[in-house]
Amino acid sequence: MRRPVTGRRRSWSATRPSLTLVPGSDALRTAQLSVLTAEPMPADVRGALVRPAGGTLVANWLPLGRSTAVPEGRVLLSWTSVGPDRTDVTAHLGHADGEALLAVWPGLRGDWSCVVRPTIIQVTGLYATLHATRHPTPA
Repeated sequence: MRRPVTGRRRSWSATRPSLTLVPGSDALRTAQLSVLTAEPMPADVRGALVRPAGGTLVANWLPLGRSTAVPEGRVLLSWTSVGPDRTDVTAHLGHADGEALLAVWPGLRGDWSCVVRPTIIQVTGLYATLHATRHPTPA
C-alpha cells in the first residue's frame, strides 16, 4: 500500500553524493561543478570541461599540455580568485576550428555554478542542434 504524500519531496541533489569518482587518474575525476567551484583550480589543469547531466552540471579537469584542446561542442570553464569570496570565471567553447571565448563573469561570489549554468545549458544545446542539422545521420 502506498503512503500518502505529505510535505515537500527531498530534492534530487539531497539524495545523491556530491562527488562521484570515475575510474582513472585524478585528471579524469568527474564531479558536480558546484563541488569543484568551492576550491581554486589545481595548478596542473587548464580548467574544467563542463556538460549537462541529469539536471546538474558535471565537470572533469582538462590537464595542461599540448593535447588540451577543448572538444567540439564542450565548454571549458576556468576561474581565478580575485579577493575574499570573489571569483572571475571565463568560458571557452570548443568548435571545429579551435575554441572561442564564450563568456566572462567577473567578481562572482559563493557557489557561482548556478550563475553559469543557464549559459552552458543553452550553448551546448544550441551547438548540438546546429551540429545535427549540418551533419544529419543517414537514414
